[in-house]
Amino acid sequence: MDRLTSMTVFSRVAATRSFSAAARELGISQATASKHVQTLEHWLGMRLLNRTTRQVGLTDAGLSFYTQCLRILEDMENARQAGQTVASLRGNLRVSVPVGFGSTRLTTILVDFMAENAELSVTITVSDHAVDLIEEGYDLGLRAWSRPLEDSGLVVQPLLPVRYGVFASPAYLVVHGTPEVPADLARMVCLTDLRRPGDVWHFLGPEGQVEVTVNGRLKTDNSMLRRSAALTGAGILLAPDILVEDDVAAGRLVRLLPAYVPPATRLDAVSPAHRANTPKVRQFVSFLTARLRK
Repeated sequence: MDRLTSMTVFSRVAATRSFSAAARELGISQATASKHVQTLEHWLGMRLLNRTTRQVGLTDAGLSFYTQCLRILEDMENARQAGQTVASLRGNLRVSVPVGFGSTRLTTILVDFMAENAELSVTITVSDHAVDLIEEGYDLGLRAWSRPLEDSGLVVQPLLPVRYGVFASPAYLVVHGTPEVPADLARMVCLTDLRRPGDVWHFLGPEGQVEVTVNGRLKTDNSMLRRSAALTGAGILLAPDILVEDDVAAGRLVRLLPAYVPPATRLDAVSPAHRANTPKVRQFVSFLTARLRK
């Protein structure tokens, strides 16, 4: 327990970059805070902090140990909460989400969840690149994919299907015309995704499976950038409905090729197995599921 206390003190010093600030937060003297850190350094046999008269900074070893401390202290808090029938959520919830969902549906849900859990903080990484949830210490990731995950180290909970469509601005269609079949896309300007090899778009239409190789001058892995470009009339966009539903409703974008449907994916909540049953993850996934089903 003494080492856990010392790790708590060290973590607050590292976070605030100040012995005095950490001491005030924890209700101890600055000398006691310093003693806790010194004890840890002696136990580990390495310097954790660089101390000057003006500031405190982490050494390379200190940064690595700080990351481990956060995980250990968080696991201890999760274990404490798991033993309680009703407990307010505390600590930090670290989540990775795709750009489309993180930039549209997530904000209101997240704000409402935090309002119900005032002692919980949330760190969100918004990226269309899948992070290593286990290695990078995430509690939860929201992932959109077409095939189930094959990894025993992760727990998958389905949230909702993600449907796709092809869209363009009215201004683009006035200049370039409206495609009638997928093959027409080959002669038009399309906004392409770096993560789709060969720029091949797939559809299911009246004649079955259809694929077309598209061309475009703008290629990016950022879905919001492709959406913004489509809104300016720069090209035709293949995107999930949730990314552009407000634009379609407002007439800023027009759905094209309604008889041809791109393959759907699925949005899942994915957690490292050792974190999936923690109260903060369970409650956030439950809250998210309920809101998405409305």
